[in-house]
Amino acid sequence: MQVILDKNESELLELFSENAIQNRIRELAKEINNTFPKNEELVVIAVLAGSILFASDLIKRLHMPIQFEFVRLSSYGHDQKSSGNVKPVDLTLPSLEGKNVLIVEDIVDTGHTANFMIDYIKLQHKPDNIKFATLLDKVCARQKHVDINYRGFEVDDKFVVGYGLDYLGYYRNLPYIGYFPQ
Repeated sequence: MQVILDKNESELLELFSENAIQNRIRELAKEINNTFPKNEELVVIAVLAGSILFASDLIKRLHMPIQFEFVRLSSYGHDQKSSGNVKPVDLTLPSLEGKNVLIVEDIVDTGHTANFMIDYIKLQHKPDNIKFATLLDKVCARQKHVDINYRGFEVDDKFVVGYGLDYLGYYRNLPYIGYFPQ
């Protein structure tokens, strides 16, 4: 069965190359390695599905013992902009009490999802230390303040796909980040 999308990959304009992404991840990993003690466990929580490529490339470069966990949230549905309503799909996590936690997101735009995750982890799990990393930061769309500790790139108001980010579930597998011109 052939899928017909109203957006074609040939129309995509590259925003961040595969090399640029990997170089930035190396820099972020260095910052994280300098923040957390080498001998203490770090629980990395990836917000699925968009952050999976970023999170997996990031943890390969971390030097402390890593416990890799996943949660699933929804705020986009089938739209190209966040609805602002965060819907928890799966928040199953082990005990995080007294642990170092790093939440990893693909993109922060309105700030609703990021704040939901930070508040949920703080209130429900009581970690010792919580940090937040995002590959992309769309500050121009921000509705709620977010404390971002590790930021890959800032993006303007473009709908981006690739390297985990999708359009209707497609384009996640692209090794670069691109956008469709308006």
